[in-house]
Amino acid sequence: MNTNNLKRFAKGARIKLLDQVCRKLEFVLTHDTAELRGKQKEIEQLKRKIAEHGKEQVIETVAYTWFNRLMALRFMDANGYTIPKVVTPLPGMTNPEILQNALGGNVEAELKLDRQRLNDLLDGKTAATNAHTEAYKMLLVASCNQWHTAMPFMFERISDYTELLLPDDLLSDYSIVADIRNGMSDEDCQQEELIGWLYQFYIADKKDDVFEGLKKNIKITAENIPAATQLFTPRWIVRYMVENTLGKLWLSLRPNSKLRDHMPYYIEAPESNEPAPIPEDLTTTNDQLATKLTFLDPCQGSGHVLVYAFDLFTKIYEEEGYNTNEIPALILEHNLFGIDIDERAAQLAAFALTMKARGYYSRFLRKPVQPHVIALENVSEETIKQSVKLPLTIDGKKITEHKDLSLHLLTQADNYGSLIQIAPDEVRAIQIQEGSIWQEQQQKLKEQAVYLSRQYHCVVTNPPYMGSKGMNSSLRLFVESQYSNSKSDLMACFIERCLGFNVSNGKSALINQHSWMFLSTFQTLRESLLNNNFIESLIHLGPRTFPEISGEVVQSVAFVLSNSISELNNSVFVRLVDLKDTKLKELNIQNKNRYYFKRQIDISKVPGKSIAYWVSNQIISIFENAKPLKDLADIRSGISTGDNERFYRFWHEVSYNKVEYNGNENLTDTENNILSNKKWIPIIKGGTSINWYGNQESVINLENNAYDIKTAGNNFRLRTTKFYFKEGITWSRISSNNIAFRAKNVNVTFGENSPSLFIDSSKYYQLLGLLNTKIPNLFLSLINPTLTFQVIDVEKIPVIESSIEDTVIIENVKKCLLAAKRIWDSKEDYWSYHPIEINDFKLLSQAIHSQAKLISDNLFEIKTNEEVINRYFIEKYNLINDLSSDVDIKKMVYFYDEAKIENENIIIEDCPLLLLFLNDSVGFLFGRYSLDKPGLILANQGETLADYVRIVGSSSLSVDSNSEQPTTTNHQLKFMPDEDNIIPVLDGEWFNDDIVGRFKVFLKAAFGEDHFEENLKYIEDTIGKDIRKYFVKDFYNDHIKRYKKRPIYWMFSSPKGHFKALIYMHRYQPDLCSKMLNDYLQAFISKLEAAKQTQTMLNLREDLSAREKTAAIKEIDKLEGMLKDCREYEKTLFTIATQKINIDLDDGVKVNYQKFKDVLVPIKGLEKEEE
Repeated sequence: MNTNNLKRFAKGARIKLLDQVCRKLEFVLTHDTAELRGKQKEIEQLKRKIAEHGKEQVIETVAYTWFNRLMALRFMDANGYTIPKVVTPLPGMTNPEILQNALGGNVEAELKLDRQRLNDLLDGKTAATNAHTEAYKMLLVASCNQWHTAMPFMFERISDYTELLLPDDLLSDYSIVADIRNGMSDEDCQQEELIGWLYQFYIADKKDDVFEGLKKNIKITAENIPAATQLFTPRWIVRYMVENTLGKLWLSLRPNSKLRDHMPYYIEAPESNEPAPIPEDLTTTNDQLATKLTFLDPCQGSGHVLVYAFDLFTKIYEEEGYNTNEIPALILEHNLFGIDIDERAAQLAAFALTMKARGYYSRFLRKPVQPHVIALENVSEETIKQSVKLPLTIDGKKITEHKDLSLHLLTQADNYGSLIQIAPDEVRAIQIQEGSIWQEQQQKLKEQAVYLSRQYHCVVTNPPYMGSKGMNSSLRLFVESQYSNSKSDLMACFIERCLGFNVSNGKSALINQHSWMFLSTFQTLRESLLNNNFIESLIHLGPRTFPEISGEVVQSVAFVLSNSISELNNSVFVRLVDLKDTKLKELNIQNKNRYYFKRQIDISKVPGKSIAYWVSNQIISIFENAKPLKDLADIRSGISTGDNERFYRFWHEVSYNKVEYNGNENLTDTENNILSNKKWIPIIKGGTSINWYGNQESVINLENNAYDIKTAGNNFRLRTTKFYFKEGITWSRISSNNIAFRAKNVNVTFGENSPSLFIDSSKYYQLLGLLNTKIPNLFLSLINPTLTFQVIDVEKIPVIESSIEDTVIIENVKKCLLAAKRIWDSKEDYWSYHPIEINDFKLLSQAIHSQAKLISDNLFEIKTNEEVINRYFIEKYNLINDLSSDVDIKKMVYFYDEAKIENENIIIEDCPLLLLFLNDSVGFLFGRYSLDKPGLILANQGETLADYVRIVGSSSLSVDSNSEQPTTTNHQLKFMPDEDNIIPVLDGEWFNDDIVGRFKVFLKAAFGEDHFEENLKYIEDTIGKDIRKYFVKDFYNDHIKRYKKRPIYWMFSSPKGHFKALIYMHRYQPDLCSKMLNDYLQAFISKLEAAKQTQTMLNLREDLSAREKTAAIKEIDKLEGMLKDCREYEKTLFTIATQKINIDLDDGVKVNYQKFKDVLVPIKGLEKEEE
């Protein structure tokens, strides 16, 4: 089955149907035709529906109603269940067979329709825009009505507004009918699961819309829950769940049954286990045992689980000796039950079961049995009041108000779904008033209450996945009240609900995300399961279980629970998390090498009751005997501002002199006050999962004792300040990799996404070493194997105290720390960055190779010493059989993301380092760096060339008191930065001091004029292009990426980029735009005009060849385009220049860049970006 084709078809069909139904609705409501005058009853019905539900919902309902009907007819056509075919033509024909027959005078006698009108349409006696289409509509509606008897759930009798809104185009090659035929191949229609795929894909766009709304904090309303939570379960997982509930229960009842031969996904219990207990009501009789079994899917969706359960039941009935002609009806009447909140899903599930029954017994549709599948509907309070007389005593409690009945929850049945639990005594109290206006609603109330109050032998489902953040307020309050152990996610609530649906000793099976096995929010749920139920088997599927969901975020688990406890029995766990796709997982379900056998009593010894089934006895012993990390260290969450975008900046965005880079623990007092007189404090706020050192790139506004944060009105937490500037160990709370711990020095504080821990200095290096071994990840994979590492998880890491008292590995830890710091200092976007060392080299290639060696040497230094540290602690923990001390060389890429691994060697290529050098070089051109003094030079707001001279401090320069510009003697500095903070970046040598001209001067100053040509050639050969092309085309994109969309060099640009110029934002002055306009843009326009005049004169010369004149004309056209672009830009830049805009670096790039957005190169996503 090609699901990609099905997805395209179903999504396209929905779009087409919505459009056509919408247009038809508008026509019906705005036109007065003879035909419509005869449909006043239907039109009034349509208007009432629009008033009740809104036009959009009515259109959606009619569209999916016709999609379901046409899909069902096509499915039956393809399987030969319709004679004649209703939507499918015979081979070689174009019209559907039913229409083609009618054109030949053959209309089935069973069809109830106006035959005279049909004949008049076909004979051309009745005026119609398209007589054949009108005739086909009549035949289609009559066919749907004919199928009402057998399948009323799918084919309601059509004499209502849905017929009015049937699309007009039904016969063209572009019609919805043609799409249905082409989208559903005969081959695909041989499998009932096609129905489920079509359901999922049909609502896929709506699902996307719902999740887009979640990003804007729009909660999931009741009508959108089905779309938001629909996920089609792979067939093999469905089989695992059904075979290990229904199949296993049957084998307990009939130990000699051959059913086992038909269950390839059945998990055998260990031979040492005691037999599973049997539900009491099945032990008292052998008579008609098959008809006693009940099977429920409480979130049945399109019926995939029920369809396979039907297959297994047929084997059971056959084995019991029942006749083929009675088996389908018996299964649907006695065994299978389904509940959902989506009417569409209930229709499709009932249809799929009916098709299954028809496929098993060819005459089933002659005397069909309706499947026990319902879509829960809201019941009015008045209906409940009319149905139940009070007072009523339930479980010893006297109820005097209807709102206290569990039945009252059915007023929100479409929101709470099958999570509603109805007291059986209340069901018995429901009275149906025969013949009254309440009868229909009372019958609906009782039917739903019966489904929700009874218990079943087997309960199997793929429940909705919805965290509490997505729930609407009513649903959230409901689950908090009814499911306090599992309220964080609906999928967990359904674990409890399925067990509630179960009879004692019954079986439940679910597929869920695996978070309930480990997260602290589900600890109480786990305790309840381990104490009161038995995990018979669990398939730990991990990521990529569902073919349509890639990545590591959605990690799945399927499991079977017995509604009984077996303390001495072993559960069977199958670990498939490492397999890369669902097919590989399926192939390994019977691979005994992946099986783990554990008693629940042993699992309970893991902290937090995590379902860490794969742990060795040694690991359990460590948990029991070692101290948790929280007993040895203070573990703290970091600062939470409530608005990081407002209070955080990258360090390079603000003035260097406004950042307290020399903070220490004396910057706070005992009263929790922050004593720094500078606005910005360095802070670690999460980031890349990297060991030892790094992620020091941000600053936080704590000015005036964090006054701005305190008065902003946000939900903030500043925490205890005594830990702000204390030496500690930090980690990223959220990571896509393993947890990684880093040193936090006294000059930096920590944010909410970088929790930190603090320990006595005598054990600091030893603990840092331990935490950067493989051991913490081993234990965290048991405590909480998710992508979030919270304080509550880290504090449970077991520490063998004697292992951190020995000093033997301190030097190895310090070597790792120093090597990691050297690597991070080589990254330009970190505050300790130093440009690539070039002063000791004459050839740039030598400087680049030296830097590459420095990085690779330090990477190897980390690897070598990490292995020593690993070995030491693995031996101390006696985990030699569980862990290897080897460090995968591929891990080194996390330290330096541009490193490559080839044949176990670390390769640092020239190009990435050279691009870094080119970015540095722009810093030299603007005075951020100097060849004459290390470190940052101009890095504060509004600094000038005079400041550069003062900071560099050369006695060979002096400054005129009437000018900011320096005057020089014979002994000049190696290189002077740009004078006016404007460097043109043009595709041609229009200015001597443009970016290329200035860069060449810098290159000569840095390495000497004798080596200039060789160095320039090395650059252009390495980057693969001319240096001008690089600066014009590539530099700015590279700079934006390098500085994480917060560039410090800004590119002014005309709309089409014919004029560009760079500035350095720290040196910005309010008159800069005026200078750029007058001294550069207008000068460039003059140069272009002169060039155009030259080319015009050339074109007029008679001594030029035709080829030369053609070239001149092309050049004139090009120059005219450039002039047009620049003159348009001149107006825009003039407007900005006249404003003399001031900027404040404290506002950050995002705010300041937007002030000039009309004259700067746009940064994609900067305006809408949410940090």
